[in-house]
Amino acid sequence: MSATTEFDLPFATPPDLDATMDIQIPALAWRPDPAGGYRRVLHLGGHPIVVTVREADGGLRVTASHPHNELPGLLRRMFPVQVADFDLGTNPVWAQLQARYGGVIVMWSPPFEALVITVLSQNRTGEIVRRVYPNLDQLCGGLTPQSLAALNRDVLRAAIRSAGPYKADRLGELAALVAVDGLDRFDELIMHGPTADALAYLEALPGVAHKTAACVLVFSARTTTTMPVDVHLFRVADRLGLARHDGKLTPSVRDAVIAQLLTHGADVALAHFVFLLVGRTTCTAGPPACTACFLRRDCRHASSSQPNEENQR
Repeated sequence: MSATTEFDLPFATPPDLDATMDIQIPALAWRPDPAGGYRRVLHLGGHPIVVTVREADGGLRVTASHPHNELPGLLRRMFPVQVADFDLGTNPVWAQLQARYGGVIVMWSPPFEALVITVLSQNRTGEIVRRVYPNLDQLCGGLTPQSLAALNRDVLRAAIRSAGPYKADRLGELAALVAVDGLDRFDELIMHGPTADALAYLEALPGVAHKTAACVLVFSARTTTTMPVDVHLFRVADRLGLARHDGKLTPSVRDAVIAQLLTHGADVALAHFVFLLVGRTTCTAGPPACTACFLRRDCRHASSSQPNEENQR
């Protein structure tokens, strides 16, 4: 008779699980648990195992519906390191970001899972993907290239409707391509091959451009030589003075922004999502809430705009 099992994942900095699960691509495979924490289904040895993670003293407490000897190692891999542990450079803005988000765990996801979730997230909110992906995983009996490619397209369209039914064709096609090459070869290329080769392979798949490919590489391969650039990062990095640009997000400007950011510290690419956290709260697309922002002391934009804000009061 099977029984639940529990174990702990220790961390040096008290984890901030809600912030961890807020915006990262691997987090979108997890749903809030009514009893607290977050849960998902993992498929090990052909069996579905319901896994829940919650904050605990000194780390995370993992509860699984069934024991499996691979679980502790897999969960450690999925929750490997925190923002507090990163080398982000000496600019005081980074120190402020680490002080605020140091407890955030930078998650890991298997490459094919990361690819599918990122495609689902294109032009959709995390909340929508968090509803769609677990159902798609269940429909596949555990997401694999073979199981996804085998799904009837009408069934797939219905399953992902809120994330965009038009994505069914691109998901089915890319799954078929990966299945032909084999998942082991795909994993080897993405996680252990040269970044340039992995980037080119991913960008050749249907519906995959640089941002999607870079998401997969950062979250699955821990790539430190490129990063996804979205409108939040583009805006916030410029306002903070960490990467300047002319306001037009072209491929060449994107690459220049990435190059500037990567000069700050070895782990900047892995922490790229902190710009999204800031950009969705205080440093919004409209007039930013500089006076309420924890970065205002060291922010180039806040320093230059504060006199005008005071005069408007």
